[in-house]
Amino acid sequence: MEIFRQIMEVFAAVPAWVPLILCPALTVAAAVAFAIFGGRRGYPLLAGILGAVGVALMSAGATVAEALCYAALFALIACAAGLLLLLPRRKKRMRRTSRDERIYQRFRAELENAPVPAANGQAAPVKECCFEPAPAVQEAPELNYALSLLGKLRQGELSATDRLEADMLGRTLSVMQGRLLTVEEKNTLNDCLASVLKLTAKYKL
Repeated sequence: MEIFRQIMEVFAAVPAWVPLILCPALTVAAAVAFAIFGGRRGYPLLAGILGAVGVALMSAGATVAEALCYAALFALIACAAGLLLLLPRRKKRMRRTSRDERIYQRFRAELENAPVPAANGQAAPVKECCFEPAPAVQEAPELNYALSLLGKLRQGELSATDRLEADMLGRTLSVMQGRLLTVEEKNTLNDCLASVLKLTAKYKL
């Protein structure tokens, strides 16, 4: 009991502005810092610790009713400051470095000069002009979906390697437009669509 009394005497000697001003101010400052720099999960723990310290200091020199009133006010301030954590954060845009640009331009030139492979591993046949228009062919919905996602990807800020991958996927998918697909080409289409979905998930598009 003597140790407990000494602890209470130490708490009672603490100035009144510490629980009344310092603890709530630190809570608000912590909420602002977590909202700006991240780490939102740590705010409830820190607010709880500061609230417990404030209530303990108030209990040493005030009545039970005053301590309960302080606890309620502190909880209100902590919850109000916690609303800052609900504000959406700006997404960091990836910056293209000059090195990435050089890598992209070099491999992009090689990609444009290379022949477009077909799904069976052979070069794509040359299109021949006919006097009569070919009948319309209904394209696979997966193909249109993959091409639309690629269009969104190319409008975003991609790294050099991801832009090259998007270009290669676009060239492969462009060969499949306007004609019926074989079983092997459908498998290739599914693989390309899976790669496109991975890129869109990576950049949250």
